Amino acid sequence: MLMLTILKWFNLSLRGLMELGLVVALAQWGYLTGSQAWQKTVLSIAAPVVIFGFWGWFDFRYVVSNPEPYRLVQELLLTFLAAYAWYSVGYRSLGWSLAIISIVHHALIYLLGERLIK
Repeated sequence: MLMLTILKWFNLSLRGLMELGLVVALAQWGYLTGSQAWQKTVLSIAAPVVIFGFWGWFDFRYVVSNPEPYRLVQELLLTFLAAYAWYSVGYRSLGWSLAIISIVHHALIYLLGERLIK
């Protein structure tokens, strides 16, 4: 029982790292993509806001009878997009790390008998 609790806390920590990595990766991509100071500022704020807006806007519970696979695909897609953002601006190891954290986190969810949508 203790091991299961430790694994759940570990997975929750991975979730936090994944979401933090997503925000930082997109903000950094926006900053490094812009050429002028105002562009850097707008892109570094807008990129995470747009992605998290997309993440929160679609609530698959009201659209399909089994929303779990759709939510999984959505989370993986957005996380891999953020990983690619880091990878594309030269932070390849951070991009790979974010992708691996996402895969491990989502695998642990189902191995522990949890679900993304409760």
